[in-house]
Amino acid sequence: MLPAGCFYPAPYVFRGKPMSHDDFFSDLLRWIDTQIEGKIDLDRVAARAGYSKWHLQRMFKQYTGYALGEYIRERRLKKSAERLAEGEEPILQVAISFGFDSQQSFNRSFKRQFGQSPGAWRRQGPEARQIPGGFC
Repeated sequence: MLPAGCFYPAPYVFRGKPMSHDDFFSDLLRWIDTQIEGKIDLDRVAARAGYSKWHLQRMFKQYTGYALGEYIRERRLKKSAERLAEGEEPILQVAISFGFDSQQSFNRSFKRQFGQSPGAWRRQGPEARQIPGGFC
């Protein structure tokens, strides 16, 4: 929902159909979630949404309260944590499948998000693993 006093003068138009703000962002969030494995960046999201990167990021922040890049990063990390919990897939493979350039960058981001490395997190028992709720 948009904060009180914020509005856009025209409805969103997507694929030739007008959409409400809620519908537009619900559709966009669903699409991001389906694309989260692999390379997804602001350019691709903006192209899908039909807005410039700058304008989309501003709208996204107004609507959700979160930066678009931050949202994507947190979704990737949450989904990667779920994948690590499910099996024995190598950490590097999980990192690459979620669009991280290297295991080092994945480890750094994962540790910043969850307070420990992916390997240490995986070694914990299921009852000890906590995936923060956040906005994802």
